[in-house]
Amino acid sequence: MFSSRLERRRQFNRLAVLVAATLLAVGVALIAVLAVRAFDMLGAAEADRAPIIIGVLIALAVLVVLCLIAYAAVRAVGRFTSR
Repeated sequence: MFSSRLERRRQFNRLAVLVAATLLAVGVALIAVLAVRAFDMLGAAEADRAPIIIGVLIALAVLVVLCLIAYAAVRAVGRFTSR
């Protein structure tokens, strides 16, 4: 139904989404684990939680940017290898 070139592009698009989604899931899990550990340490010290919340938000923003870069990189590889 589709040409082999178009089918290959679609496969690379799926791979790019898979890579970005995997990176996002692993990154969010890692951020969550580290944030819980930090909140536990702050609870024992009775310190302010605002720096940890700001750090988590910054880490999430960086993670989203990394996911977009990974997606674009896989799509670029697919585009240049399908020629």
